[in-house]
Amino acid sequence: MMLRQLLFSATLLLGARGLSAQDQPAFGAYQFSNGVHPTVDAVFEAASAREVERFWQGELKGISVKVTNKKELVGHAARVPAASPDTLQILVAVEKPKGSLYTTAHIAFFTTAGYVGPDSPERERDGTVEWVRQRTAVLRRQLAQAEVDRQQRQLDNLNRDLNMLQREQQRAENNIRRSQERMEQAARDSATAAQGLANLDASPLAAQDSSDLAAAGKAKEKERSKLQAQVKRAAYNRASYQKRIGDLQWDLKKNADGQKTKQAAIEQQQSAVNTARGKLQSIR
Repeated sequence: MMLRQLLFSATLLLGARGLSAQDQPAFGAYQFSNGVHPTVDAVFEAASAREVERFWQGELKGISVKVTNKKELVGHAARVPAASPDTLQILVAVEKPKGSLYTTAHIAFFTTAGYVGPDSPERERDGTVEWVRQRTAVLRRQLAQAEVDRQQRQLDNLNRDLNMLQREQQRAENNIRRSQERMEQAARDSATAAQGLANLDASPLAAQDSSDLAAAGKAKEKERSKLQAQVKRAAYNRASYQKRIGDLQWDLKKNADGQKTKQAAIEQQQSAVNTARGKLQSIR
């Protein structure tokens, strides 16, 4: 019955103030180890229970004489001057239901008059809510900045990948140009060697006696073999460069597809970065 009454009071308070539980700290209730108490609840999106608990433990250490962490965090003899001139006991329980995107910190404040709730005196009620709101904003900014940094790193990685693809494209284009030049040179070498063979075949032997004729014939055959080897080598080089150009052109096609895909991913990631920055800027 007490839990239902507390939740009903919290709902009325939220309705009166026009607040969302995910936007501002709100009164609720939670079952602590020593009973059900009214709480000021702060909800965090996309945060682990561990990092939320670690944050509140640090906050309690800054204002408490002692902090224990058994079944829940407890700040003993804590000071929140805006809420009470006396010391408080602050209980913090953090929960994140399995599969949920949200982590909730349930924070209970115990004063000499009892636990602070929606019906507590204005100073205690508003002071505790404001204390939670200020600390909640700090953690949300930290979480939001971490998300901006994470999204920016992904964007930087994508841009590096695109830059690498662009460099690979430039190298492939340069290699195609050089291969074309070498293929054209191979064609010229083949034509030169073929012309040399034609000239060789068209020129008669100039020797007069038999011994000179044999030597001239041997020299002519040696030159013919040399020119034939040049023709063969030029043809082989031309075919090799032609194949290399084909392979590089295929690589360029795949590169162009990769750049297109990467550019689309960059645009999408830039949108994610902008969204994360917008969330960070909206936290007050």
